[in-house]
Amino acid sequence: MKGISLLMVLALSYPALGFAKDSSRKHKKESLPAALDILQTAMAPTAPSYEGRVRVDAKEMKVHFEPPNRYRREILNETGRAVQVVISDGKTEWIYDKPHHKVWQGEPADPGAKKMRPDEEYGLLKANYEVVISSSERVARREVWLLSLRSRFDGALKRLLWVDQKTGLILKSESFASDGTTASAMEFETVTFPKKEQAAHFFEFVPPRTAIFVKRAELDFKSLDQAKSAGGMEPRTPSWLPTGFVFESLDVMPRRGKNIIHYRYSDGVSVLSLFQCPPKITLDFGASQTRPVRLASGTAALARTRDGNVLGWSSGGSQFVLVGPVGADALERVAQSIR
Repeated sequence: MKGISLLMVLALSYPALGFAKDSSRKHKKESLPAALDILQTAMAPTAPSYEGRVRVDAKEMKVHFEPPNRYRREILNETGRAVQVVISDGKTEWIYDKPHHKVWQGEPADPGAKKMRPDEEYGLLKANYEVVISSSERVARREVWLLSLRSRFDGALKRLLWVDQKTGLILKSESFASDGTTASAMEFETVTFPKKEQAAHFFEFVPPRTAIFVKRAELDFKSLDQAKSAGGMEPRTPSWLPTGFVFESLDVMPRRGKNIIHYRYSDGVSVLSLFQCPPKITLDFGASQTRPVRLASGTAALARTRDGNVLGWSSGGSQFVLVGPVGADALERVAQSIR
């Protein structure tokens, strides 16, 4: 699903927090709400009805959302025309790629589709990150709180979130790579919150009769034992992870008649993904340039993408791809620990 980033899904699914706007300028510092309370509430699976225009990295979008789970996202080209449309009526999600005349159908995207319970993830976040709240300039002409998330281990700034004071919607977000550069960004340019329910046709889709129809694979969580039989490979996991990261889930992804094992590790904010693939399966993460890296098992290829650093290598009859917002040295150490 090119063009649909993880940041986009997360940012447009953040909920209402339900606290009132602070109109007192003189006592702004004293009246700041608790940062962790706001962040914890923001992780809850609710959101206000809204519509607006959003920039995600270099992409412009028109968005509509109607609680609890109906949405429409139109990805625009440089002339303002919709080139990709993502629509959900709450039961089915459609992705229509107009230039390639392709349609994908599947269950709606669920940012909460994880094996780790919300309270576990929140506890992990608190253990690994210091969250600080402050006031900020307006975003999309609305008053916001600014949440800064810094690592408790090295003090590095990992994420900034600008939260609408009245509705709790995340209006702007920036995440940072291990070298401090911006990895991804999202910002509402305009946003409104309709008082009446939005028109039903926004969330309806009829595929063109001549479009190429593709059934999208759904998440299929497995245990390690189940992954072995489903993936057709002996699961191989790292014995070392960057500080704060723990195993979150494992799923098996079908691709070209074969299966890929996807291991997911989390520190409460950032995600580290390891893909174990059969021979002759290629995964495209949008990397344009790579450089060779020497591992004990042979030569690996290291690249930088908007999702973080990417390390790919072959070992023991499997191909591996490691993706995450951590430094190249950390990725190499994870790779070396896989036996």
